[in-house]
Amino acid sequence: MARCCAVTANRVLAVVAVLVVAGIAGVVPGGAATPASQSAADTDGYVLEQGDVCQEIDPLETDGTVHSFYDYRNHETHPDTDDNLYSSYGTQHLQADDTSILMLHEGADGTSLVVVHDRLGGASAGGVVTFDVVGTPPEGDWVVRDDEYDAPTNMAEWRAGDGWLGADWIWADGRTDGGAINGGLDDEFALTIHPAFNEESPFYGDETLHDPDWHGDGRIDDWQVLSGDTDDPDRIDLSLSEPVTIRTGTCEAPSATYDRTDDGIVATVDVTDAAGPSTASSEPVRFDSVTVTDVDPADGPFVLERDADRPPTPDEREVLSELAFAGDRFDGAATVAFSLEADWLEDEGIDAEEVGLHEADGDGWSDADPEVRSASDDRYQFEGTVTSLEGLIVTVPGDDGSSDDDRTDHRSSDDDRAEEGETDADADRDDETAGDPVTETETDSSEREPLHRLALGGLVATLVLGAILLRRAGRVR
Repeated sequence: MARCCAVTANRVLAVVAVLVVAGIAGVVPGGAATPASQSAADTDGYVLEQGDVCQEIDPLETDGTVHSFYDYRNHETHPDTDDNLYSSYGTQHLQADDTSILMLHEGADGTSLVVVHDRLGGASAGGVVTFDVVGTPPEGDWVVRDDEYDAPTNMAEWRAGDGWLGADWIWADGRTDGGAINGGLDDEFALTIHPAFNEESPFYGDETLHDPDWHGDGRIDDWQVLSGDTDDPDRIDLSLSEPVTIRTGTCEAPSATYDRTDDGIVATVDVTDAAGPSTASSEPVRFDSVTVTDVDPADGPFVLERDADRPPTPDEREVLSELAFAGDRFDGAATVAFSLEADWLEDEGIDAEEVGLHEADGDGWSDADPEVRSASDDRYQFEGTVTSLEGLIVTVPGDDGSSDDDRTDHRSSDDDRAEEGETDADADRDDETAGDPVTETETDSSEREPLHRLALGGLVATLVLGAILLRRAGRVR
């Protein structure tokens, strides 16, 4: 019996402890917590982006490696069989005439990017294609190469540099070309595929090739990304003339296109719909893009930092919008493009030259000195160069020379005065209609009870309840 009573008392204490903690925290038991900051990163998913389109995709999964999935065969790899026509035998059920397919594969060797052009045994001529894949991790490589054999008719070329891989293909009728990239794709990544199909390929009409007409005037007419079921995947049609980015994460993260230059990898991040909420009453400003030079693909995709802490607002400035990226992205330079509504500037009496762009610099802000790149009847286009993406804000002069924080205080005071005015009016109406009127002091106190007093009252009630339960538990013998 004593053990029963002790267990009951312990349970009461546990319940009281939970309620007390909940009361102090100001939450109801079972309620959901709200994180202080949020990030758009999600390494468990994949998306493809082309132009304004972003769509989630799923890898095709098998138990084997990407080599066995692709199953490339030629006279050197399979000399004792007729099934060695310099093509992919493992993806025949996915191939289509005059179609290039692109997919992620997950298998025994991790995640791979797979490309297959045309159809083995198809009814059409060959083709010519060039791909540049930019943003590849340092350990990434073409682990499957279609074609790869020692003969003059093997005209495929495989190229590589820091942060990118490339290939040029030319093939004959009834065969495939393609390949697979593996290495470093099991972590966060973002790859941009720059295509050049048919006449756009440098291989097309290249007289230095062993046989520049090897393609037989064949063409690629369709480009597709495959997603989902390995036997019967979804097919997503792509434009043949625009780059495609495949990356980890979700469509909530800003889209990015990676390209290679003589000076390294450049990323253009589209942040049109990615900026945080404006602190102003209207939202005339729009971040458009951030172009980052000397990008290290090992850093993974660009991810916005939600609700990031920022230094105090610069003196005598008002913040219109802000933007911040997670992590220490780079040590080089980035060009930030943003725009402002022309009518709003005119209505506020602000010159375009007074618009500021600032980057976080320790406990303060550095002025990025934005320039007006173009102006129309609708919007002013600005650009500024920054050296950090830790935090960016667009500002204009504050009213009466006040800072954004001062303006917030003034708005709060105005709201308080407005509430007091409403309370006075309510009290007057009550005096006219009620036999036992409520005084202004009583009304003000009941409607504006501080939250900490409510929490304290809940805490006291909880302790009283706990004491009663403990007393009852003690009587049980």
